[in-house]
Amino acid sequence: MKIVHIYKDFDPPVHGGMEHHMALMCRFQRQWAEVSALTCSRSRQTRMVDRDGTSVTEVAEWGRFQSAPVSPGFPWHMRRIHADVVIVHVPNPTAEIGWLVSRPEAHLVVRYQSDVIRQASAMRYYAPIQRRFLDRAEIIITTSQQYLETSTTLEPFKDRCRIIPLGILPEDFIHPGDDTIAELHQRYGGAYVLFSGRHRYYKGLENLVRASKRIQAPVVIAGDGPERNACEALAKELEAPVHFAGALTREDLIAHLHGCEVFAFPSVARSEAYGIAMLEAHACGKPVVATTLGTGVEFVNLHNQTGLNVPPRDPVALAEAINILLENPEQRRAMGEFARRRVETELHAEHIARREFEVYREIAGE
Repeated sequence: MKIVHIYKDFDPPVHGGMEHHMALMCRFQRQWAEVSALTCSRSRQTRMVDRDGTSVTEVAEWGRFQSAPVSPGFPWHMRRIHADVVIVHVPNPTAEIGWLVSRPEAHLVVRYQSDVIRQASAMRYYAPIQRRFLDRAEIIITTSQQYLETSTTLEPFKDRCRIIPLGILPEDFIHPGDDTIAELHQRYGGAYVLFSGRHRYYKGLENLVRASKRIQAPVVIAGDGPERNACEALAKELEAPVHFAGALTREDLIAHLHGCEVFAFPSVARSEAYGIAMLEAHACGKPVVATTLGTGVEFVNLHNQTGLNVPPRDPVALAEAINILLENPEQRRAMGEFARRRVETELHAEHIARREFEVYREIAGE
């Protein structure tokens, strides 16, 4: 079977959640099929490159509008695809328009990651295009039952939807050693609560900063992004006990995850469709305190099993839930151990890749 995955970028060089998921699917599905990918190049040049063993065609673009590549040549490259199954990872206006224009001769699977939330004005024009594109799909794969039940975009297509979650590689999250953990505890003034990720509007970091004055441990906020300056200013204004660790290397992130007692995930909007960062904390045996958004967040962080979920935009509830876990080490360890086993047995990326591949085989009639 010939398979082509399509998105705007690939990991590497772009280290995003959707990019990483697609790269993992390509990596593992190469065991069972001929797999390649089609993306944009972030330059005026079209090139074919090898990305960790996957052949990727990167199509020239003129720039990006509301994060979507402007690539006039993309439909032509889609038309030239010779594959049994094409998987388009969405939202992805460039590929969705390209499919409608070029009409490739292949079975279409849509990997639906999230609704379009913030670009409300653009949705007046984009929504009809997206509906036409989704109507062409034979199968739409979404990440959780929670997201499927609350997505108005997917409502007309529920009969075509399959639920397959996203996964990670738990074996990548090896304990760095006691000396490294001791150094982190010394740096931050003891065992700490951690957030790590992009500082975006929907991450709700303002609420974690406000909660920190009630939390019975130092709070470490790692990562970077457009909301970082505002969060640092708020922490200074409130004299909140928050350490801003900045962007971490992969090695440092793994060390920080193993060093924390609880991982905080205070997101506030449906833009938070899943939460790979929580799975990474779970792989390190750490419970999570997250928020109830009606999205895949509640699938990833099972309430009272892998952690606790609280209402969004409620710093008091966030702090109280974190303190419950800090005050109960046995509960904390039990939740963390259950979470670790769940990642290893149910949410390993190779297992997810096989489940997706079986869907491709089904529609291709193999």
